[in-house]
Order: sequence, then C-alpha cells, then structure tokens
Amino acid sequence: MRCERGLAAVLAALLALGAAGVAAADEEIPAIEPDPFGEWRFVGFHVQGFPLDASGREGGLRWAVDQRLEVGSRQQISERLHFSGKLQVFGGQVAGDSDGLGAAFRSDERLQLRGWDFKGWDLVELWLRWDLPWLQVRIGQMGSHFGLGLLSNDGRDEDERFGFGTSRDLSDRLLLATRPFAPLGGFLADVAVAVGGGLVYRDENASLRQGDVGGEALAVIRWERGPDNLGLYAAGRFQQDDAGTMLRVFALDLAGSYQPEPDEAGPTFAGEAVLLTGVTDRVIRAERTGGSDLLAFGGVLQAGYRFALLGLHPRLEAGYASGDQTPYDEKVTRFSFDPSFRVGLVLFDWVMRELTALEAEQAADPDRVGQPLPGTGELPSQGRLAGAVYLFPTVSLEPVERLQLLAGFLSAWSSAPFGQAYPTFENGGVPTNSYGRSSPGRHLGLELDLGARYTQPIWRDLAVAADLQAGWFFPGAAFERPDGSRPPPVARILMRFALSW
Repeated sequence: MRCERGLAAVLAALLALGAAGVAAADEEIPAIEPDPFGEWRFVGFHVQGFPLDASGREGGLRWAVDQRLEVGSRQQISERLHFSGKLQVFGGQVAGDSDGLGAAFRSDERLQLRGWDFKGWDLVELWLRWDLPWLQVRIGQMGSHFGLGLLSNDGRDEDERFGFGTSRDLSDRLLLATRPFAPLGGFLADVAVAVGGGLVYRDENASLRQGDVGGEALAVIRWERGPDNLGLYAAGRFQQDDAGTMLRVFALDLAGSYQPEPDEAGPTFAGEAVLLTGVTDRVIRAERTGGSDLLAFGGVLQAGYRFALLGLHPRLEAGYASGDQTPYDEKVTRFSFDPSFRVGLVLFDWVMRELTALEAEQAADPDRVGQPLPGTGELPSQGRLAGAVYLFPTVSLEPVERLQLLAGFLSAWSSAPFGQAYPTFENGGVPTNSYGRSSPGRHLGLELDLGARYTQPIWRDLAVAADLQAGWFFPGAAFERPDGSRPPPVARILMRFALSW
C-alpha cells in the first residue's frame, strides 16, 4: 500500500506540473466546469453446492454481496488539454461466506470482508490528453483495452454479456498517436497509428503494488470509421515478479468489428485473434529447468443480425483457447482469456474457478507431493476461460424502453485432454479428472443463461440500474465419475443494483 500511495502522489504531481505548463502555453482557456461522474454498486449472488472431487468436497462459498464505490472527474483544462481521473474509494465483499480453497495461490480468495475498508482505496485513472495539430499525447495511469478484450481488458461492462466486471487492466504509460495519412483523404484518412510504453500497474499477471515490475512496449495501427473498425496491436512484456520468477512475452492481437448505425437494422460482425510467444520460469518442466517456452493462441468470432423491431439481436459467438496437449514437454501452450471477458455465468466463472483452486491446493499439499511442483500458482483460473472451445448463441431484445432481456445457451469442450494436476500425476500422467475417471471425455457441458436489466433515469446524469441473471449448468462427459455418473446440475443467481452519475 505504501508503494501504491507513493506512486500515486508522484504521478499526480507530474500531471499537475504538465497541465499547468501546457495550459499556460495556450492562448485561450475556456471556462469549462469539471464533469464529475461515478458509480456505487452492489452485486450479490447465490450458488448451489457442487461436488469438486470423489469425496464430494464442496467449496464453502454459497452466497456473497460485493460493493464498489468509484468517483471521478473529467475536465477540458484548455483548448488542447483534457484531464481524466477516477478513484475507487472502497470495494470488495461486505457480506456472505468465505472461500479459502487454494487461498495461497489465488488473488480472488475470500477470507475476510474488505468491502468497507477505506484502506483498500485504489487509483483507477489519472491521465492527461494533449491534442496537437498532428499528434495526440496521453500520459498517466489509464485502462488498457483492445478489441473485444481477450488480451487487454479495462473491465467495462457490456450490455449483451452476462456477468459483471470485477477486475481491470491498468498501466502507467506514455502514448503517442497520429493519423499520418489524413491529408490524403478517403479510406486512409481514418487510419491511426500509436506507439507507447510504460509499466503495468495491475492485471491478471502482475501487480505493481505487490512488487511485480512489468515493463511494456506497444504499437497499434487501427482503422476506424463510425462503429466499424479494424486494428492490429503488438506488445512486449518484460516482467520480473516479486516471487523471483520472470515473464518475457510478445503478443500479436488482430481485432475488428462491423455494426449498423444506431437505430438501424443490419448484420453485426466482430472478432479477435491473439498469438502469444515467449518464455517464463513460472512453470518449470523436468526437461527444461531454466524455464518453459510459451506458444499459445486464442480467438473469438461473433456474427448476428440486429433488427429494428424491439432491438432484437440474435448472435452466435464461437471461441477457442489453446490447451496443453502434452503438459510434460518444454512448451506451455495453454491460452487464457482475460478474466473480464466473461463467457456465461456458471461453468467458467464458478465451477472451473472452484475446481482449479482445489487443484492448486491438492498439488501443493505436502502430505501428497512433499514439495509443491513449480507452476502450481498458475493452476487457479480465477474465472478465466482457459484451454477450451465453445459455442454461445445469445439473443437480446428491448420489449419496452430501458428494459433489456438476454438469453444464451453455452456448449463447451476442453481443447486438450481434460484432467486435474494431482489425479493425473497420481495416475502416471494419464489425464484424470478430480473424480478419479481416467481419460474422460472433453465435453465440459451445457449451460442456459437468462438475464434482465432495467435502467431508470432520475435527474440529469443520475440513474439507477437493476439486474437479475440466472444460469443453470449441466455437466458433460469431462465430469464423469468412474461409474459413469455425473454431478447434478448447478444453478447460480446474480443480482446487481447500481447508482450512477
């Protein structure tokens, strides 16, 4: 916490000095009042018990209520200078059960109620934008997001996705952007190029406040016109963890979307494909004690049609995240989506979260393995989709103004032989699930999700929103027991109430 506050103070001082210098350089400073904004939300859920292993062990978390209060302000300081800042005053669980499964290896454990602790404040944004004739400069702490958010995701909630964002990727960086072909007009005039670099403040792989130092360099080329866009994002990560491990990775991310104009009917398309390559010693294989090579791939395609009547939008989403077909070789090929890119409500965000947390706990149990195997800390999914392929048709509509209804049907498979670490180790390397079934099927199961959201404006920018979502998961062949039976279906209900301004 001391490191975080010191960093925030230094960043604020530098931005204040920069703002003063640039504002003084402008001849005219418009008298524009700050634009404050914020959100105070409560998210509660209840989930049925689900047997995680052959003994019938279940996680202890059945219900919980989380809250988050964020306040911020935007302001046009001068004709060319813009400021944005946002602070999370407090956030976390305020009621409910605890969840200590694999607590030593996951950041999403629930061992205490932190939701009212002001000591948990967090700087979300603090950045300046300087608009020059041929260049835009951004500097400070800002969210990191590209495409659909498979690789880099700032935690934004999307109307046509289930669940609610709880994490965000943040970086302290300098960005320079320009439209080099603007004088040519036509198609090329809408091409933007950006380069930048800095430090990762927080994401699923690093936390600066916890001692992980991750340097990044990035370059982006993107065409955008109205709601349509196509871009390529290239980034390098050079990270030294507080635990002494390292991560060196290069990413290529291609993303684009096509949408009809607002209030118009037409087809919708969106997609993103990510390739990761590099090396890390977070996971050590016997054949290569100095580290393991990384080579992983993930992608998502969405196709649908938006009708003018009732805002009806049927859409089919297909996704793939590579798995580790040969977990004992020198390469790590398992790809994980960003945790804020949510797929359904139950399978990935709940069942696999708890199952992989138990997997880490078993793999580190000294009574089972003596010394924990390197890479145990990488086992918990923390709600991310990893090593899976899925089909997810959804449909959304707005039967009346400000009311949105959403339905989806998820079918998912493991993209590699399905099994958990310790049962597989105990069975001589044959993929074995937590129930003791060797070489189970790859079908993870089916899931039905339903949701409703209503938003009511109150006064000016003040509004309230209420959400109710429910999901039912039916386990597939991957969860079969040795006798051929499967665990029973499991249901989960989420509720949200938010006040925004």
